[in-house]
Amino acid sequence: MTNPMQTHGAFSWMELHSGDGAKAKEFYTGLLGWGLEDMEMPGMTYTVIANGEEKIGGFPPMAAESPRWVPYVTVDDVDARIEKARSLGATIASEPMSVPGVGRMATLVDPVGGVIALITYETPADA
Repeated sequence: MTNPMQTHGAFSWMELHSGDGAKAKEFYTGLLGWGLEDMEMPGMTYTVIANGEEKIGGFPPMAAESPRWVPYVTVDDVDARIEKARSLGATIASEPMSVPGVGRMATLVDPVGGVIALITYETPADA
């Protein structure tokens, strides 16, 4: 089976950006039976969503003007893909940034208003 976190163009993660993480966590764990695991990251506690043993997304501790799910797509080079998206008419909502232990990511709004995040995951040291 192909690993979506290593496959260019594959959807690999989902995040719910909302103003009420506690309410969202309660709703989705009750609805879907998801497991939650808090993970300490620089400056915040990030809640990882697990569907059984598989980690599939998260609830970042952030407010959002319009609550929404944001899909992450794995790419070969975030910076190059963001420049390509810009040339194709996208608006860059979040410029490329590196998150230690995770990877390099950016968020864009496509020409029809769709929001998507691009990510190049860090290669584990033992890979």
